Amino acid sequence: MEIAALALLFAGGLLSGAVTAIAGGGSFLTFPMLLAAGVPPMAANITNWIALMPGNFMALAAYRTELAEMRHDVRPHLLVAFSGGLTGSLLLLWAGEVRFEKAVPWLMLTATLFFAFGEWVKKRLHAWRKPDRPVPKRAILAFEFLLMVYGGYFGAGLGIVLLAALAMGGEASIHRANAKKNLMVVALSVAGSIVFLPSGEVVWLYAAPILIASGIGGYGAVYLVRRVPQHVLRLSVLAWAIVLTGVMFWKYG
Repeated sequence: MEIAALALLFAGGLLSGAVTAIAGGGSFLTFPMLLAAGVPPMAANITNWIALMPGNFMALAAYRTELAEMRHDVRPHLLVAFSGGLTGSLLLLWAGEVRFEKAVPWLMLTATLFFAFGEWVKKRLHAWRKPDRPVPKRAILAFEFLLMVYGGYFGAGLGIVLLAALAMGGEASIHRANAKKNLMVVALSVAGSIVFLPSGEVVWLYAAPILIASGIGGYGAVYLVRRVPQHVLRLSVLAWAIVLTGVMFWKYG
């Protein structure tokens, strides 16, 4: 039975890494699998968080050119991502298992709403923003910090709303925005790993297959990122997220 569970987690990691690189939302796949394997909610969240890190790193490979172009512009965003991720991760450990378990349904609902309406918000912000009246950079960085605190605490659905924030800040190119988003998530991941790795909450037996597979899936998705119809993939992930949110309210609400 243990071997079957590990095989399923490996398969889920492959799919999650690819989904994260192409459309976002990979956490919706592996987090419930860890819960189903019997891992307590907070440990499942932290294990999932650590296990999906390789997918985020490998997704950067798709945007080497864009990253080279923005290496100076991205520095304040990386600082915000690191400090926000560190804050959120510490907050999770401070809050403890009982508070996190009660928050799980609402976190899933928040993540699902982020995922469902992020693209709409991004388009509306892009249409609303006027080049002669840019949103103050400090306001954008403050909003990004709040998002990164959420990312350090839970993180599902973060990518798409972060893209909306970058659009609000004036990033018109989807490829540059995706490159900046992935780099910020990597900075967030580094900050969180500093907190989570020594915490004793990572269930390495279950993290290992997801960690290996998500890296493979994220790297493989680099070659599909401009070919796969993202709207089909996003709608599939969204439908699953809605079902999962209902289950979380039934189980923990």
